[in-house]
Amino acid sequence: MEVDTSDPLVQRKLQRLAQLKRDYGLAFYTPHRKQDMFHAAGEFKRRYVRTGNRFGKSELGAAEDCAWARGERPWYSKGDERRTIGLPERATKGLIIVADWDKAEEIFTDTTIDSDGMAKGKLLKYLPKSEIKLGRKNNAGVVGEIKVKSIHGGWSTIRMDTVKSFKANPMGQESSDWDWIHVDEPCPEDMWKANSRGLVDRAGSAWFTCTPINEAWINDQFVPGRRTRISQDKPLVVEKKRGAVTLRTWMITGSSSDNPYLNAEGLALFEESLTEAEKQCRLHGLPLALSGLVYKAFKYDEHVLESKPHGWVDELTPPDSYMLRVAIDTHPETPHAVLFEATSPTGIRFYYAELFRKCLIKELADAIHEMTGGGFVQEFLCDPSAFIEYPNDGSSMSDVFFECGIPVEKAPKDLQRGILSTEAALGRRIDSPKGMKIPQLYFGSHCAETIWEFDHYEWDVRKDNKPIDKHDHMMENLYRLTITHPGYIDPKQDEEATIIPFTKRYDPDMNVAHYGLNIEKKDQRRPRYG
Repeated sequence: MEVDTSDPLVQRKLQRLAQLKRDYGLAFYTPHRKQDMFHAAGEFKRRYVRTGNRFGKSELGAAEDCAWARGERPWYSKGDERRTIGLPERATKGLIIVADWDKAEEIFTDTTIDSDGMAKGKLLKYLPKSEIKLGRKNNAGVVGEIKVKSIHGGWSTIRMDTVKSFKANPMGQESSDWDWIHVDEPCPEDMWKANSRGLVDRAGSAWFTCTPINEAWINDQFVPGRRTRISQDKPLVVEKKRGAVTLRTWMITGSSSDNPYLNAEGLALFEESLTEAEKQCRLHGLPLALSGLVYKAFKYDEHVLESKPHGWVDELTPPDSYMLRVAIDTHPETPHAVLFEATSPTGIRFYYAELFRKCLIKELADAIHEMTGGGFVQEFLCDPSAFIEYPNDGSSMSDVFFECGIPVEKAPKDLQRGILSTEAALGRRIDSPKGMKIPQLYFGSHCAETIWEFDHYEWDVRKDNKPIDKHDHMMENLYRLTITHPGYIDPKQDEEATIIPFTKRYDPDMNVAHYGLNIEKKDQRRPRYG
């Protein structure tokens, strides 16, 4: 049935409706499905809407900001728990973090009136004009603070700060107490830490509504490891124990296509202008930093084992028939990194344990013995820096390893070949005994540092064919084990390999001869890689 808009009565009703929207815009906010899921999760202290552009994330963020300032979400009917869930019954003080003051005005406080008679700034569009007080314009000529009348009495405060201001003067960040923080633009982690301290006294809440470009730390707050099974339809809820307190975070992944109000042709034209990496970020919300990962073939769901492998006594004890190898990355300042590899007779490689600790080499050797207790280790590959002699006495870290019963060999230093070989191995599938195609490489879920590095080991955009020189200790161990892998060798049949049995009763003070190793002949051992 068509409405006759020329009818005077209809016109008056339409005019009345338009006036109500101008006066009480927040009540007319209509969230789409995923925006609604965000608002309904108001009891969570940390929420993250990880989406592409044009999802409506600033819209939902501004609506939530206004709701916290007013004390209710009036677009839900009275009696609906979503109307007040998570909201304090008092006036509040909140902070919005934006890119710069131009964006702050454009998105939130633009007083320009549009064709519908409403202010363009989202805060001003949603809040009743009679119940807000605009602060004075700052040095940038922008209103950076708004006072809002709360339904609980008193006045709430909405303040804004910019990433640009922080980068110009990191020490100038104002200290304040906050009930809530809305991160509309990805900001440096230091900026978040500086401001989030203000949430402590009030046990405040925070929500992130941004397209993650380079600030991967935001993703780390909500996603434990690289979990490719994140649902596009269901939120990811993560619980973290902090002493007696359980912290719960909430995240939803969205894309531009979730917004039913977008122009399809305009979206298609926008997509045409993007690279494949940019499409994943700007359309689907995948952090752009993750698109620059070195090892894109790594998939948490496929490569990480949540339980012990079939036939193992436990997650840390491979069967006797497995070939064991160890890679060691020593460092004088950062923690030493050790990765343990077990290869099955069928050629499947399990990276079943790791050590990542700052300690003396003797202490590290003791820990390695503990981890390999009862097994036969055929090879210890060690970073070449461990073989550099100290100028004072001519000894080296490798000498300490030998003295502790660990006959280390100099590992190769061939980063480019190592990365290519490791990426290929991650993507390789082999036949299982049951005839299924399975990955050749597996990692224990308790190898937290290794899995974390997979998610942070990135290409340096300023350098050709080189990754950023950080978050790479386990990655170096992995590529060295990969490019030197001889294929499966029965540990009890390989007479040429150095096979040393260890027990968990290892005593670092025991004579090295206990292990059948003649230190004086260390340089006479069969050279392999280096």
